[in-house]
Amino acid sequence: MLQCSRCHVQIRGRKRCCPLCGGPLAGEPENPAFPSLPKRKFSRLSAVRLAAFLLIALLTSDGAMIYITGGVPSWIPLSVLSAAVGFIDICVTMYYRNNVLKTMQVQVVTGIVLSLVIDAVTGWHKWSIHWVMPVAFVGVMVTTILIGIGLKMALQEFVLYLLLDTALSLLQWIFLLRHINTFPVPAVTSSAACILMFVGILIFRWRDFTSASSRYFNI
Repeated sequence: MLQCSRCHVQIRGRKRCCPLCGGPLAGEPENPAFPSLPKRKFSRLSAVRLAAFLLIALLTSDGAMIYITGGVPSWIPLSVLSAAVGFIDICVTMYYRNNVLKTMQVQVVTGIVLSLVIDAVTGWHKWSIHWVMPVAFVGVMVTTILIGIGLKMALQEFVLYLLLDTALSLLQWIFLLRHINTFPVPAVTSSAACILMFVGILIFRWRDFTSASSRYFNI
């Protein structure tokens, strides 16, 4: 055990100097009483800090570009919006990173919203409602089922995610009923496929759905 020649106190562990006075230590060091856990080289907070730095760097460069050109280039608002959405997306992903399904749901919704904004900013060619939304909703439902099967999860653990995806797919009918969507085939097919998949679960696995509902909603 180490001992300080000034304070005359005994110190456990491996120290270079006395933590009280900073004086030299004599004796043989020993292993600490409690094991120390290795620190993560790249933690969740480090990822958020890096994303924040990149966001500030982009905003700074955009501000410099506006000052140099004497105007606002057309691509700058889109780049700022994309960077802000990306930063929020990274924060949410880091927060829910232990839940694969929840992370995927947030990623898909963020991607759909971002595609709608980009489509509107770039002239509203409607590719976001014609293709992105239909493919995204069917894709996230199929992927959720495959992840649940791959991770050997009980259906009651992810059936509510399928319910959420089905409900979100019905939002496409807002564009259909308002005649904004001029190419309705993908949207109609997508919403019908999501409804059929979920109805099949309700018919053949009703007990799992009621079990999940009682767990999360106490009904």
